[in-house]
Amino acid sequence: MNASQVLVFLPLLIYGIAIAALFSQWKRFINYKNIYIPYALFTILLTEIALYNVYLFSQLAGEINVMDYKSYLIYILPPFSFLIAVNIFTPEKDDDTETYFKENMSVFFILIAFFVATHFFFNYEESSVMFFARMIIIIWLLLTGILKRIWMVYVFVAIWFLLLLSRLSLIGA
Repeated sequence: MNASQVLVFLPLLIYGIAIAALFSQWKRFINYKNIYIPYALFTILLTEIALYNVYLFSQLAGEINVMDYKSYLIYILPPFSFLIAVNIFTPEKDDDTETYFKENMSVFFILIAFFVATHFFFNYEESSVMFFARMIIIIWLLLTGILKRIWMVYVFVAIWFLLLLSRLSLIGA
């Protein structure tokens, strides 16, 4: 392993831990007593976002060789903030999914807004539409966390789905 591969390992490991935590929540889809649609949708959404961010980090891997320590700490901030948000998002085995989700909405959505904001630290090879989309997403996430309205979760999932289609080039962006 060269130096850049070693330095990239930590953020990817952090994302991997978050992805494992999210995949463990997919079992809630099978037990009808634990199904809560907003939580299920967000589990799918967060899993895709984690996978997309692993892909985004692969674009930054070449820059890591010329990074100073302060820049490296900033480089680790997105996966670290994502892992914290996922840990807040995921209830314990015996917790009621709906109750847990509603009780932790504020902290979770504010942390996810922070995670999205950390993407402004980097220059990803994305369309300029993503810059404005991130701004709108941050505002929407903060409002969702503050107001705790479930309908706002559904709107966010719809926005995410459209952005996913855009990233997959299934719709124009």
